[in-house]
Order: sequence, then structure tokens, then C-alpha cells
Amino acid sequence: MSEEPGEFDFDAEFEKAFGPKPPVRSVLVAPVLDARKLAEVCTAAGVSATVVPVKGLGCVLVTADPSSGEADALTLSRLLRGAEVVLLTVGEESIEGQTWVGGERGADPKPGLLLSVWPDVVQQLVLGRLDPSEAAGAAAGGQGSRFGAFRKLFRGKDTDAEDDRSRGPDGE
Repeated sequence: MSEEPGEFDFDAEFEKAFGPKPPVRSVLVAPVLDARKLAEVCTAAGVSATVVPVKGLGCVLVTADPSSGEADALTLSRLLRGAEVVLLTVGEESIEGQTWVGGERGADPKPGLLLSVWPDVVQQLVLGRLDPSEAAGAAAGGQGSRFGAFRKLFRGKDTDAEDDRSRGPDGE
């Protein structure tokens, strides 16, 4: 169906007004205790998020781009083998939940139930009442060099000690 210039496209206007809206915020919850290490994993994997440690839960990640939440959940669930990653997608009028394990989408949890049992800081992050960069222990992931992040992650303390010993007493 071709349109004449200036002709009104009812379907396009209806979709724009009543169709799916982009998410306002995407928040991931991962059972990882070390926010700094998880931020390094995010950087290495290209996941841009602020990682906030939450005592008794793990880490909460607030993605830099709300529309990347599902892709970020898939990526992290592959990297965190066996761990369940929960994605909460905040829309204009609702919050949707997904679970991910090993790169596969699982059951859709009830976000209201989760937020009622999780620590209050999670609800504050999900609802946008707390800026993740201002939360205690927050670490930014997805910024900086992927190569540097891989090197830091996979280079152990033993390697540093070997490097020091191989240099000799003069550092050569």
C-alpha cells in the first residue's frame, strides 16, 4: 500500500501512541559477592553497567542503556556459569522480570514479590530513587579497555610474584 505525501498513516500513529515503549531502566541481580571483579567481567564482556554490592544478595547492576538489559542478562548468565541472573525491566507503568541461567531464559518471576523480600536498596535502584554511582561500594563496568580487564582478571598474584623473582634483585 503506497501512501501519498501528506496522507495520514493510522497504523503507524497507533503503534507510536499505544505500542511497546522502550524501558526506562534495566536492573540485573547476580549472585556475585565482589562488585569490583564483576565490574571487570562486565568490562571484558562489553556490558556497560554500574555494579552495586548488596549484602545478603550479591550484586545489582544498573545498565547504562535500558534497552540492552536482555542482551546483558544473556551475556552475564553465560559467563556466570550455573548462576541465576535476574533481570528487572522497568517500563513507564510496570516492572517485568526474567531469569537467565547459562544463556537460556527461564521462568518469569514476580518482580513485586522479589522486591518485597530483597533489601531496600534494590527497590531504590529499580525505582530510580538511588543513583547507582552514589551507592556504597559501587563500581563501573563496561568502561575502559577490554584487554586490560581480561589481563587483570586472568593474571593471578602468583604471576606477579614470578615476574618480580625473574627480574632479579636490581629489577632487571
